[in-house]
Amino acid sequence: MPSLLGCMLCSRGIAIKIMERLLGTILLLLLVSPLYDLHAGDADDYLQYLLKKIENPPADKKPRESIYSRNEIIFCTGNSKLANANNRAAELMEKGDYAAAEAILAEALKNAPLFFPLRYNIGLCHVHLNNLKVALIHMQKALYVFPEYSKTYLQIGYIYQRFGKDSTAIDYFRGSLERNSKELTALTLIGDIYFNRKQYEVAKKYYQASLKIDRRLPNGLLGLAKIHYIREKFYRALILLKSIDLTRDYDKSLHYYYAECSFNLRDYESAYEQYNNLLRFRNDKFFLTNSIALIKHKLDLTRRFIER
Repeated sequence: MPSLLGCMLCSRGIAIKIMERLLGTILLLLLVSPLYDLHAGDADDYLQYLLKKIENPPADKKPRESIYSRNEIIFCTGNSKLANANNRAAELMEKGDYAAAEAILAEALKNAPLFFPLRYNIGLCHVHLNNLKVALIHMQKALYVFPEYSKTYLQIGYIYQRFGKDSTAIDYFRGSLERNSKELTALTLIGDIYFNRKQYEVAKKYYQASLKIDRRLPNGLLGLAKIHYIREKFYRALILLKSIDLTRDYDKSLHYYYAECSFNLRDYESAYEQYNNLLRFRNDKFFLTNSIALIKHKLDLTRRFIER
């Protein structure tokens, strides 16, 4: 008969094996189970989860840096050497001179590789210079330095969207909103992904969700207008577009849809004005994926209709 000690060791060995199998199963589930894919049902479930997070936000965390954002670009308060270098570059970025701004930021980073505003802004420069792989490296480093900053998640999500990795992009947009319940841009960006995938009803739910929290949110209204536009309901689209407060931050594609709706309704003067307005934002992300030459062609075509 086996000894008592032998039985105890045997039982312990069996228990360890059971625990190892259980832990292995849990790890496998974590590795192979995506958070949520792009199916409409999952999108609806996660939207409800996000709305609950927004309604019951966690206590605000104190920022690590004295910074503020304007048109996605980060500025610093104070007069330190690093803050001044960052702000000089930021002013160039506002003017669209991303190459010159990148040079200033790269030089400043040599002495302060963990200074968040420099790292974030140089990543944004490379986004606009279409160096997306380099931009991703910088934004990931910025995320490591300051993981609470919600807008970094938006930039990384945008980069993955440009790479055609929509699921990863959505995960980062969700990450932005989870870290800052007021970052409603994340909802509209998720809506834009579904819009581009022609899943218009899912996109509509995300746009409406953003408007439930801020009924005048420019990009929420723009999203609904885009759905009207794609369904050729041009009058309805224009009503929404005209209601948008342009003194707030907004997606500059608004001018494109405004012009296209006006053109389809044969209001060529308004279409001409809006194509012109769009061309004033040549440094906007809109023109990273759309041709300036095409908008100029549309402008010229509209002018010809006016002169007929």
